[in-house]
Amino acid sequence: MTSKTSFFKATSIAFIIPMTLILALILLLNSTAFTSHQNTLSTFITIDFIITIPLVYFLLIRKTKISNLTIAPCLIMCVIIASYVIPIANQDSLTLAKTWLIPIVELSILTIVVLKVRKAIQYYKEAAHHHQDFYSILQDTCKSIFPGVAAKLAANEIALLYYGFFNFKKIELQPNEYTNYKGSGILSTLGAVIFVVAIEMVTIHFLAAKWSTILAWILTGLSIYSALQLIGIIRSVPKRPLVINDNELILRFGMLSETIIPMDAIETIALANSSDFDKEKTTKTLSLLGELENSNVVMHLKTPQQLQFIYGKPKSYTKLLLFVDNNQSFKTEVEKRLSK
Repeated sequence: MTSKTSFFKATSIAFIIPMTLILALILLLNSTAFTSHQNTLSTFITIDFIITIPLVYFLLIRKTKISNLTIAPCLIMCVIIASYVIPIANQDSLTLAKTWLIPIVELSILTIVVLKVRKAIQYYKEAAHHHQDFYSILQDTCKSIFPGVAAKLAANEIALLYYGFFNFKKIELQPNEYTNYKGSGILSTLGAVIFVVAIEMVTIHFLAAKWSTILAWILTGLSIYSALQLIGIIRSVPKRPLVINDNELILRFGMLSETIIPMDAIETIALANSSDFDKEKTTKTLSLLGELENSNVVMHLKTPQQLQFIYGKPKSYTKLLLFVDNNQSFKTEVEKRLSK
C-alpha cells in the first residue's frame, strides 16, 4: 500500500508542477508585460516551453518508477501548447526548435528503444535456455522496455498471438508439473463460447448495419478481437502447466489467471467435491469459471493470497478450488513438500 501511495504521489507531483509552469507561462503571455517586451520575452518563454519544463519533468521522475521515455510526450505537449499560445509573429525560436530539436529527440528515443529491445532479446534467450515459462519471461522483458500498464498490455497482446497462432510445439512435462485441462472439459466450453461469439457477430453485424455501417464494422471488429483472445487463452492452457516447487506452488490457467502460493501458507489440501464450492468472497476458482470448472482439488490457506488475471485487478482468497488431471498424485506431492 505504501509503494502504491508513493507512486501515486510521485506521479501527481510530476504532473502538477509542469502544468503549473505551463499555466504561469500562459498567464505571462496574456499580461501587459509581454505586450511591452514581446521580442525579448517570446524567446525566453519558448526556451521555458521546450527546455525548462521538460527538464523539470525529467528531474521529478528520474528517481521514480515512471519511464524516462515519457519525456518525449511531455516535450511534444509543450511544443503543441506553445504553438497555440505564443503569437505567430514571435514563433521564430519555436520554429527553429521544431526543425532541429524534435527530430533529435525522436532519434534519441528510437535509439533508447532499440537498445532496450536488444537487451530484452538477450534476456529472453538466457531465460529461455533455462526452460522458464514463455509468458513469465515475456512479462519481465516488456517491463524492461515499457512503463507499468503499457508493459502488461504489450505482454498480453504478444502472448495471445504467440499462443494462438505460432506455438504449436508440444511441451514435455517435468516430474513436478501437472496438466489441468484434459479431463475437465473446460476448453470445450470455451470453444463453444467462440462458436457463440461467431454466430452473434454475424447477427449483430447485419442488425447494426441497418443503422450505421461504421458501427456494424466496429462491433464486428470487437467480436473478432474477443474471439482471438479466447483462442489465445485456450491454446495457452496446455503450454502452462501447474508447477510444484519445494517452496511454492505455481498455479495457472493458461494466460487467464495465475497465482503463486508459498508452501508455508497452505493449511490443508484435499480432493474436492461439489459441497466445497461456495460463493464467499474469499473463495476463488483458478479458471474463474466457478462451478463450470469441475474442480477436484481444494486448498485452504493460512494467509490470504493474490490471484492475478490477464486483465483487471488481482483478487484475494483464502480458499482455492482447481482442476488437476492427476489430482491424487498432485495432492500427494504437495503433502510431501508440506511434511518437509
